[in-house]
Amino acid sequence: MKNRPRELDRLRIALTLPTVLAVSFFLPAQQNTPPPDAAPSSQPSGQKSDAEAAKAPLTPEEKKRADLIADTEKLYKLTQELKAEVAKSNKDTLSVSVVKKAQEVERLAKSIKERTRTR
Repeated sequence: MKNRPRELDRLRIALTLPTVLAVSFFLPAQQNTPPPDAAPSSQPSGQKSDAEAAKAPLTPEEKKRADLIADTEKLYKLTQELKAEVAKSNKDTLSVSVVKKAQEVERLAKSIKERTRTR
């Protein structure tokens, strides 16, 4: 009976890991864009520049979207770290850090999922 929780943890990881890796595969890669100062200003004088738009207070909807994007990027980073740690571990055992990171990924993924449902 002592092996029961360990078996459940392995099963949970075995079921969660493919889902997390699939999500990380379909997330768009971060694009490197030049800083706003480097690009010449070609906007009409009536429109706000990126710097001015960043200083303006966000509406609640814009804040929710920005938070969701930030959490999605964090999820992507965590899945990449988890993938690297799993690759380092041997086939018969998983380290405690892998299990904890998998749980953190699962928690964050559920949080993002719930917030997207309420939109």
